[in-house]
Formats: sequence, structure tokens, C-alpha cells
Amino acid sequence: MSIWRVIYVRMKKDRRPQQSESPIERLRIERTNLSQNEFAVRCGIPLRTYQRWISGKTEAKLTPLQWKALMQVLQIQSLDEIPDDFGSLES
Repeated sequence: MSIWRVIYVRMKKDRRPQQSESPIERLRIERTNLSQNEFAVRCGIPLRTYQRWISGKTEAKLTPLQWKALMQVLQIQSLDEIPDDFGSLES
């Protein structure tokens, strides 16, 4: 099996509906069919970094290219749709 097939299989692995207190994670779940890994890859964000953002462990600091990608993937039309904080509301 090629390395690309292994990566694809791992990315497609978890498609179960998820619950989250993170506003950005809720948007990912509501607006896409992407796993966390697929979403992070499309936005140019390392998976662990994204996971730390949504858990509230670190503050999200995106580059302009990451912002553009995130807004495209989430189909954000207005700045009002962007949450003020990416982390969990429980943090």
C-alpha cells in the first residue's frame, strides 16, 4: 500500500458525528463533512495545533493564508460569522 493510500485511509477514518463546546469546531461539524484532520490539512494548520485551539489550551493565531482557507472551507461570508474565540466554552 502506498504512503498516500495510508494517509487517505487515516484521514477518512473518523466520520462519526461529534459534539463540541468549541465554536469553531461546531462550525466544522455543521458546515462540512470533514474530519478534524481533513479540516486542518485544508486550512494549512497542524492537527495538534487545531486540537489545542478547540480545547482552549492555546489561543488561535492564524496567518492570512490560513484565515482565507478557513473562511473558504467553512463558507464564511461575513466577519460576523467568525467566533471571537476558537476554544471550548468550558475552558
